[in-house]
Amino acid sequence: MLLKVTHTTDLSYSDLISESVMELRMCPRQEEGQHRLSFALAVGPRTIVTSYFDWLGNTVHAFTVNAFHRQIRIVATSVLETQRFRLDPEDLTDAYPLDENAYDYDTWDFLQFGGPVTDSPALQQLAAEVRPKPGEPLGAVARRILDLINERIVYRTGMTTASSSISECLDHRYGVCQDFTHLMIGVARALKIPARYVSGLIHPDRERYRGYSETHAWCELLFPTIGWVGFDPTNRCIVGQNFVKVAIGRDYRDIPPNKGVYRGKAVESISVAVNTEELEEIPAALAAERLESIPLDSFGNYTMPVDRSTASHQQEHQQQQSRDGEYQQQQQQQQQQQQQQQQQ
Repeated sequence: MLLKVTHTTDLSYSDLISESVMELRMCPRQEEGQHRLSFALAVGPRTIVTSYFDWLGNTVHAFTVNAFHRQIRIVATSVLETQRFRLDPEDLTDAYPLDENAYDYDTWDFLQFGGPVTDSPALQQLAAEVRPKPGEPLGAVARRILDLINERIVYRTGMTTASSSISECLDHRYGVCQDFTHLMIGVARALKIPARYVSGLIHPDRERYRGYSETHAWCELLFPTIGWVGFDPTNRCIVGQNFVKVAIGRDYRDIPPNKGVYRGKAVESISVAVNTEELEEIPAALAAERLESIPLDSFGNYTMPVDRSTASHQQEHQQQQSRDGEYQQQQQQQQQQQQQQQQQ
C-alpha cells in the first residue's frame, strides 16, 4: 500500500510566551514491512530543526523558538510503502510459556511494569482469566487477551488523560486507544510475554476502525520465531498494511508525537489533524528528508514570502535612492564652495 500522510499540529497560547523547546516523533520508522520514501517537516515560526535517533531507533526532531510567539504550527508529510500483510499468529509454532533464558538485554525493558502500566490485583486477576496452558500456541493466548479486553473495556473519549494508569481504566472500564494498548501490554507482561507500545496511525475504513482521526496506538508482542507481531486491542485485530508505525517504546511516555516545555504564564491549547491518502504511483522528485520553515510571525499570523524578482527590484530601487541622495549631496557641496569663493 502506497500512502501519503499529512500530520498537522497547531499549538496556541492565550498570551505571548518567550521560549518553546520541543521534540517531535512524527517520522515513520524505516523497517521490514514499511519503507519510508520521503519525509518533510515544516515548522513555524522560523527556527533551526535538528534530528537524531533515540535509544529505540525512533527518529526525533528537535527545535527551540526563542522569539516571543503565541502560536506554533508543525506540518509533517510522509510518503511510504507498506507490505505488512496480516497473518494468523495461531499458525506460528511459538508456544506458551516463553523461555525467559532466550531473552537478551533488549527485551528486559518490555517485561517490566512502570509509568501507566501499573501492576495491581485487578490486573493479575484479569491475566489469570486468560488461563494460558503450557504448550498452547502463543497466538491463541494473544487472541484471548484481545477478546477479554474488548469484553471488559468500552471505547469512550474524554474519560482518561495521557497520564492515566491501567488501574484507572480497569476501575471505570472506559478508555481510548492508548488505554486499551497499555492494558494489553500490562496483561502480557503479567504473563511474562514481552510487550511494547507503538504509536502511529491507521489509513481508515472509517466504518471499521476507531481512533483513526488523530494518532493511534497499538502494541506488539514478541514471537521468538519471527519477532514482534502487532495487535490492535482497540479494534480487536492484527495489525495490517494500513497501519503506519511511527515509534516504539515501553509505554506512551517514551514516544508522544510532541513534547516539550515553554516559558510564560499563558495557557496552551492543541489542535491535531491527520490526513492519509492512498496513492497510485510514487510522486516525482521525492526528498528523503526536507526541513522547511512556515512563515508564521510572533503573533501567529502568516506572512507572504517575498518573490525573488520583487526583492531584487526593491534592492535596485533602494540602491538608486542611495545614489540619488549621494548626487544631491555632491551638488550641495559644490554650490557651497562656489558661494565661498565669490565672497572672498
